[in-house]
Amino acid sequence: MPAYGCVGRQRSTRPCSICACGPVLKNGYRNGRIRYRCATCGQDPHRLSAGRPDITDTAVLTRFLEYVTGTSTQAHMTGTSLRTQRRDWQWCWSIPTPQVEPTGEVYSQVFIDGIYLPYGWCLLIARSQSHVVTWQWTTRETKAAYMALLDQIAPPCLVTTDGAGGALKALHDLWPDTPVQRCLVHVHRNNLRDLTHRPATPAGKALYGLSIRLLKVKTRQEAAAWSGLLVQLHTQYQAYFTERTWARDVPASQRREGRTWWYTHERDRRVYHRLARLQQEGSLFAFLDFDPPQERTTNPVESINSRIRALTYAHRGMTETHMQAMINWYLHSTTENPQSASHILREWNTAGRPQRRTIPKRKTKAKLKPTVGDMPVHYDTALTKEEGLWPRKGWAGRSH
Repeated sequence: MPAYGCVGRQRSTRPCSICACGPVLKNGYRNGRIRYRCATCGQDPHRLSAGRPDITDTAVLTRFLEYVTGTSTQAHMTGTSLRTQRRDWQWCWSIPTPQVEPTGEVYSQVFIDGIYLPYGWCLLIARSQSHVVTWQWTTRETKAAYMALLDQIAPPCLVTTDGAGGALKALHDLWPDTPVQRCLVHVHRNNLRDLTHRPATPAGKALYGLSIRLLKVKTRQEAAAWSGLLVQLHTQYQAYFTERTWARDVPASQRREGRTWWYTHERDRRVYHRLARLQQEGSLFAFLDFDPPQERTTNPVESINSRIRALTYAHRGMTETHMQAMINWYLHSTTENPQSASHILREWNTAGRPQRRTIPKRKTKAKLKPTVGDMPVHYDTALTKEEGLWPRKGWAGRSH
């Protein structure tokens, strides 16, 4: 039986050339010719100029948004040729992504992180426990970039970060009273970079076990027990952490330039002081100060970063402006109230179809090369007559 209540209407075996979904049904006769109608988008795929162009544009924009926010190729998005499909939605690249309006809502927890993308871009993202709150394009994770990101939202009850220097400085200046939770997974990764997975020293093995146990802390009692183990480790290996190596006592090949001494076990010492400093600042177990406990990692925002990496890989080869537009549309789809294709198109037409503005990069002044008159040239590539390499013509200096 035909779907959508279209009793008696015959289906076409070809998919709709507008939305690529179908089914395409016969819709009576007009002027002696068979009319067709797509049960999904409502348009006649055989006569694009007929009917309502707003429905056609909405269907094209819907397919375009499905393409840029998904990992399917163009060949899987339509039943027409790739060149025809790119020509049909070429105008969609010009539509500006709707801006996220600040609501002033105080979120219980906000996760902030940055991801580096092709063409030298860095994208800072702020996400709540359920959706993306806002984002900011920049070139590096600087303090100014994070302040521009955080200025768009109200201070939350708890903010979680991976420990980027620019983020910590911005949080200290902009939200001094907001508790900061360091991502425990990133803390453990930093420890592994110093200890490796198979530490050789007894202190390194103890620190490695303590770092593993940090990931399993879920209650206040477990946090107190972990802090006690950290104090015991310091008491046991205090002399070990303060051991020094003097330059005069090692061979010349092992001496460090400009140093008369250095700590013998710098890596183990660095791991201990990292854990002790974060525990003293209250950044390790800030998530336990809430009932129920909050998230202790940046996994919610890392999932957004992972999806963006998948998009840039699936659609690799895009131009710089198309890549930015693709990521902006995906982030818009992950906000709390993403707009529908019909609403986006209606607002765009009402505003006079403004064009998407590209994000400018900071231009660095090119260094001017000094000329011969500014400084002496000791070595050059030009030919000189003193070297006997001057171009010659005729028979001058030659014998017959």
